[in-house]
Amino acid sequence: MKSDLPVHQSAPPPTAPRAVDDPQTQSVLVATWRRGLVRLVTWTVVWALLTLAVIVIRDRDLETVRAVFLLLMFVSLRPLALASLAMQCVRAIDTTLGNHSWQYCTSVRRVRGTRVRGGIAVQAKVGDDEGDWTPVMKARAPFRWRRWTAELENGAWFAGDVRRGGVLALPGGRALTLVTVTDR
Repeated sequence: MKSDLPVHQSAPPPTAPRAVDDPQTQSVLVATWRRGLVRLVTWTVVWALLTLAVIVIRDRDLETVRAVFLLLMFVSLRPLALASLAMQCVRAIDTTLGNHSWQYCTSVRRVRGTRVRGGIAVQAKVGDDEGDWTPVMKARAPFRWRRWTAELENGAWFAGDVRRGGVLALPGGRALTLVTVTDR
């Protein structure tokens, strides 16, 4: 995701005891919740209307129409499931931001040649030494699971436990990304 805002490589994270207390982070989190809820509600309504159409159509002459609605009903289950999984990711991000404070990561790198299910393999550098890289973690944004935000490589904020995972974000709390330690 390309951003119009400049990347601040040395932007210090807020000193609030919880990451969610930062006003910028809070506004991004609320917008993410809204976006997820709109998707979830929209696909739930679409699925319910298609199901209702399949149930209501009983006429023998409309059997083909009923079959099309039945097919569309099953096809709409995938986006409905993805919207539900996105909301689970947003909930995990919200919980992590409510329990941890932001800390600065000098760099986050994508680990090439390593595949993880449902995300992208990344490592974050939390200290100044070359050996201060976290274990390989699975990164996934709520709505873009397999896309990498390259701006994170210039410095990011991290909230969570370095060895277990947490949330990565661009300075200002933008591009919230859930990271979890993976067993590949």
